[in-house]
Amino acid sequence: MRHGANTLNGAAYDRMRADILAGRLRPGDRLKFATLSERYGTSISVLREVLAKLTAEKLVVEAPRQGFRVIPLSLEDLEDLTAVRCDIECMAFRYSVERGDLAWESRVIAAHHTLENTPMTVDGDPELFSDEWAKAHSHFHVTLFDACGSRRLCDLAMSLRDGAELYRRWSRPIGKDQGRDIAGEHRGLMEAALARDADTGAARLRAHITRTTHVLLDAVKDTGD
Repeated sequence: MRHGANTLNGAAYDRMRADILAGRLRPGDRLKFATLSERYGTSISVLREVLAKLTAEKLVVEAPRQGFRVIPLSLEDLEDLTAVRCDIECMAFRYSVERGDLAWESRVIAAHHTLENTPMTVDGDPELFSDEWAKAHSHFHVTLFDACGSRRLCDLAMSLRDGAELYRRWSRPIGKDQGRDIAGEHRGLMEAALARDADTGAARLRAHITRTTHVLLDAVKDTGD
């Protein structure tokens, strides 16, 4: 019985998490038990466990007397996060270019190779980034600045990247960011790192980060969300 319950929990969790990340459950949407129960074919007790897990992952928020909602898309937070990320990640990247050794170059090449050869989207769902690609993407970007020589700077940059992950996921289904050459942007970052061209690399990194912000901001302004 316990195995069956765990199976139900896992299936409902996977589906609801995918619906949030793919924008099918939109930022700020109310998550009513009756609607969710019908949508996912499961009980309220299972849904409570699923929502508790998604709340811990900061994909869902709960407010007293208001119930659960998909976490809202905060434009103010997105703009602030983007500005700080650009400053911190570009600084860490510059230091890595200056201080990184041959082993760092090898890690950058390996991380880029993994990213370039990992399918970006889920089969049958072109608006949903795959978890495998998201991990490879994060690893590539962290590798770009992990030779900066400052543990605190590296930790701060990684923390800011983690805080932007949901916005990054939403840039595809909500921002419709599908005409973009993401693979080309990543290749350009790798090439600048290997050429030890800190100025070009930092400029490309800043443009890469802000592109996600711009497509989301434009989408929200267009829809009035």
